[in-house]
Amino acid sequence: KPRSKKPALIAVAALLVLGLGGGAAWMAGVFRGDVLDQQSLEDGVVKVLNENYGEPDVKNAQCPSNEAAQNGTTFDCTVTIGGQQKKVTVRVLNDRPEYEVGAPH
Repeated sequence: KPRSKKPALIAVAALLVLGLGGGAAWMAGVFRGDVLDQQSLEDGVVKVLNENYGEPDVKNAQCPSNEAAQNGTTFDCTVTIGGQQKKVTVRVLNDRPEYEVGAPH
């Protein structure tokens, strides 16, 4: 009596679906790990510049999206201070995430 090919076809179809789903999730960045919330980060940069550096006229902080929330990650944000565009360097200190904001340059 010949064996049915139905179980093998179901297994192949299941593997194909899992493979495509995993690939799509990887492409979407699901496995990248935790990233910083861009809006909270930008608000935090403005607050630090106001409170810690005494810069009262800070506007339009723009930080890159999808920055990793892990110790040692560094990147630059741009801000407008007194009508002039400047950069600040942000360094992530841990995975909580806490970060430090460098002086404008």
